[in-house]
Amino acid sequence: MRIDAEVRFWRRSKTPTQFQDTPLLTQDYLLQHLEPQLMTHGFKGCIAVLETELAALPSVERKTLLAHRHILGVIPPLPEQAELPSAPQAGVLGYHLRSFTGSTHQLKQLDILSRLDLPLELDLAGTSVETVRDLIEKMPNLRIIFNRMGGLGGATDQVKTADDPWPTAIQWLQDHPQTFIKLSGLIKPSDAGHFDEWDLPLDHFKPRLEALLAIFGEDRMLFSSNWPAGLMAASFEDTLDLISALIEMLAPQSLAKIMGLNAALCYRIGN
Repeated sequence: MRIDAEVRFWRRSKTPTQFQDTPLLTQDYLLQHLEPQLMTHGFKGCIAVLETELAALPSVERKTLLAHRHILGVIPPLPEQAELPSAPQAGVLGYHLRSFTGSTHQLKQLDILSRLDLPLELDLAGTSVETVRDLIEKMPNLRIIFNRMGGLGGATDQVKTADDPWPTAIQWLQDHPQTFIKLSGLIKPSDAGHFDEWDLPLDHFKPRLEALLAIFGEDRMLFSSNWPAGLMAASFEDTLDLISALIEMLAPQSLAKIMGLNAALCYRIGN
């Protein structure tokens, strides 16, 4: 079972602000544009992350999405003001939060999320190491999925390594089995300039994946393309081929877990 754990959809007229100067991303990116790739490469489906700034689709279009066999569920933003529903909502697999501030309202929302047995998706770039520790201490039973490796906010002073310092800063997550990470961000846009015709040597990316394995292990890592934003770094096919080759090179038996089984378990997706 293959699952893409992070895709987004938007119309050209609602291109997210941060991408409006990027011609590649200022166009329609809807399910019909991604579906052929999912089918070609044997994916059961994908999980759509719906964010206000990423042009969350109107309710009618959201219902249309959820009715489609390749949409396994959606991840809306954690409401900033309104209360979370007290019961699970059809098609909602969890909620997304850009940054944990520790406010009373957030803690109340996350307590409901934990009781509903739904995961929280959290951006590493928007949350400091200390704040992540605080969240885990306050909510030890809450499943947390970190979006996109790298870019950890508020890196601690003791982290001095020149390349990818964030794995060192979050090494302690090794002892927290309720935390997971998505592999989107393994290929950075800056990588493209180092290779001819996108011929990517595995040794260039192997240390990044090894760092993740040392922290999360093969049972807590999820494949995600971050489509279409990930297209700034590599095509869907290149991302898939590279990650598959890296996983097989490091641990061949781990491929099925990382490519879909882990997501199915984490999001409680049935066969």
